[in-house]
Amino acid sequence: MSEQQSVTDQLETAKLADGREVVAPSAEQAAMLWHAVKEDEYYLEGVRGLSAGDVVLDIGGNIGLTALVYADLVPGIRVISAEPAPACFEALRRNIERHVPGGVAVRAAVGKAPGTMELTYYPESPANSTLYADVADNISISKAYMRTTGMRDEFIELHHDSIAATFEQGVVSTVDVVTVGDLVEQYEVAEVALLKIDVERAELDVLQGVPDHLWTRIRRVVAEVHDIEGRLDQVRKMLTGKGFTVRSGQEDLMAGTNVHMLTATRD
Repeated sequence: MSEQQSVTDQLETAKLADGREVVAPSAEQAAMLWHAVKEDEYYLEGVRGLSAGDVVLDIGGNIGLTALVYADLVPGIRVISAEPAPACFEALRRNIERHVPGGVAVRAAVGKAPGTMELTYYPESPANSTLYADVADNISISKAYMRTTGMRDEFIELHHDSIAATFEQGVVSTVDVVTVGDLVEQYEVAEVALLKIDVERAELDVLQGVPDHLWTRIRRVVAEVHDIEGRLDQVRKMLTGKGFTVRSGQEDLMAGTNVHMLTATRD
């Protein structure tokens, strides 16, 4: 069986709340993520005021739901989405082709230097696939999320083994890595209206891969940051030093986790 056929066999059809159909490795997760993306104040703020022709670099595109939202909000916006996990990328490619006019899907991780890295893909939770696997952190985040949605601690602990199994059964593969600078050069981007980053603990790598001369051509940054070993403060200082005004916060559903959202804008 070819890789293409194997990947295709992993995809399911999911119907979004607005009636549109997308493909995804997990239809259940797709429906949940669609609701989350449409309600995410940080992601929505990122494209507020943008117009047709503006470019979004969607780093960690997953299956393309953020790209869909952006295309809905700003008709004519140009979204370039990068995703390294084969099944997620194939879903991203198809969903962009169907729902995001002019969008581009790039099969690669984005990091601080071009090359290759090992990606851990979670078949039971594709959106959590990562270059920096951390089973304990994933379990902790999952339990905290369940707690904020109203589940009782006894129920959560009863399901500890199944939560752990989700992240202990990751599939490791080698993926290509490019930088933000590579994408800007390859797709001839004059200005990045929004650099959106959601890469499961690799966010600092993405930012460190932006060449110094390119920062003045980036208008906004929206990033999910895992605050491990002071990373949130490190990212804030980096972006402030590049001339951005930075705001960070934590979504209600992420209370009790190390997951924060950050926006950076130029005055």
